[in-house]
Amino acid sequence: GPDFGYVTREPLFEAITSLDSFGNLEVSPPVTVAGKEYPLGRILIGSSFPTSAGRRMTRVVRDFLCAQQVQAPVELYSDWLSVGHVDEFVTFVPTSDAKRFRMLMASPAACYKLFREKQKEGQGEATMFKGKGTAGSFGRALTKRVTINKVLSNDILVRQNQYVQCCIDWNRDILKKELGLTEEDIVDLPALFKLDKQGKAMPYFPNMVTMIVLAKDLGIPKPFGPVVGGECCLERRTRSLLEPLGLRCRFLEDVTSYHGRLGEVRCGTNVQRRPFAFKWWHVTP
Repeated sequence: GPDFGYVTREPLFEAITSLDSFGNLEVSPPVTVAGKEYPLGRILIGSSFPTSAGRRMTRVVRDFLCAQQVQAPVELYSDWLSVGHVDEFVTFVPTSDAKRFRMLMASPAACYKLFREKQKEGQGEATMFKGKGTAGSFGRALTKRVTINKVLSNDILVRQNQYVQCCIDWNRDILKKELGLTEEDIVDLPALFKLDKQGKAMPYFPNMVTMIVLAKDLGIPKPFGPVVGGECCLERRTRSLLEPLGLRCRFLEDVTSYHGRLGEVRCGTNVQRRPFAFKWWHVTP
């Protein structure tokens, strides 16, 4: 349409993978790192790094992104995921304080902490996926009732999520260094994953980090977590983390449309952003 342009880069000999999809191409808000300003933020892409084998974004696209210079790309480790996109474990939301944003990260550790709290409160039999029955969208794991107690006693799931947390923490350290962030700039959202037959991670319930950000309004995948006191405890915890920042949380049911196909609401939506007020094309590296 009018006022929109695009470029294409096509590999001649390399095979493309899921990592060439643009859920695997994100950009941070403007940051200053060790005195160097990035007024247009920094590009974030996922790959098999730090391993030498595995999936990477095709070289022709990586080279094109690096050639932009002003947004100096940061390469993260995303090949541990089945789909392999950076937006499955990190996103950014605007705030009104001096920092101007927070980085949100998916966190199995935060989810297990919350579930253990609820178990200690006597809510261990609270049921997940309520209203979804044994619907196939959540996979075979839902042929039986899923409760907090069952999740916490599932040793295989615990070990899988310990591995996932290690992968996310590895990326956390890179992002803190390359974006000049501290722990106070990061918000951990509860998340759980399970590994497929290839050992790659996929969300156990709809992944709230893979949200759509519309200024202060957040379209968050409805997680269908354990219902405690008539309310999903995952939704309640997420509201308690984000609403004090001046954000509005809207939980959207995307199980059939996206989650069942290894995506979330963000995967089927696009947002038209307001351009920077300054002449961004004059920015020099």
